[in-house]
Amino acid sequence: MKHRVGAHIRLRSSLQELIERAEKLNLPFFQCFFVPQETGKLLEFSDDEIRAFLKVRRARFAQLYCHISYWVNLASLGNNGYPQLRKEVMLAKRLEFTHVVLHAGSAKGAMHRNEGIDALAIALNHLFKREEHIIVLLENTCHANLAVGSDILDFKLLLEKVDTPERIGFCIDTAHAHSFGYDIMTPEGQQNFITFLDETLGIERIKLIHLNDTTEKAGSFIDRHSIIGQGVLGEDVLKKVAMHPALQHIPLLIELPEMSVEDELMILEKMRCW
Repeated sequence: MKHRVGAHIRLRSSLQELIERAEKLNLPFFQCFFVPQETGKLLEFSDDEIRAFLKVRRARFAQLYCHISYWVNLASLGNNGYPQLRKEVMLAKRLEFTHVVLHAGSAKGAMHRNEGIDALAIALNHLFKREEHIIVLLENTCHANLAVGSDILDFKLLLEKVDTPERIGFCIDTAHAHSFGYDIMTPEGQQNFITFLDETLGIERIKLIHLNDTTEKAGSFIDRHSIIGQGVLGEDVLKKVAMHPALQHIPLLIELPEMSVEDELMILEKMRCW
């Protein structure tokens, strides 16, 4: 279990700070944004910073995950942020991140969600023609109405529309699934959800699990994470998801509220003992 649990790290300015936090937390892999939400601007790094980062990255981490900023909305029929996506992907490749995690977004300007799925497919086809050697992981969300990807069936439709479906993987977020309305709290519900994932996406396409708790009710459509064990899902439910035989080979990543290294390390150590 030790090598299966990673965490999201807030990158504000320095790659060195990113590495130091990852080392203090004994992480085998981590996720970060390249666009801090406080500024909304893509970070820039010197050649020396990048060289120093790559030296540690190659020695310590088999995979790294870049979470694409929320400014990107590939399901939109209007301004979808595609140029911003390209910049973030190019930086991820320069830093030798192996995966980018992407929210599909909302079908803004559309009458039906399927139009947003079409727009997403077109944008991804453009991306895959221009960028190689990076895996895109689409993450399920928890919003309603025109949001693409909260309903897992949206991703099944997407796979039928992209030219190279083998370039797409998926990240399943437990808090999002619960808040959208999928039952993952009961043993029967968990099994039904995992069977559903296998039948719609294929378990082999799920490359990452965001193992998050939430204080929100099922079907609330509210995206709010909480510390594992302090939400309505609870440690026991999340442990059963993580250790389910169909999922126990998939990397787990937690996205916690901001806290001290010591407090976060306590949570990680508890998970490593599952």
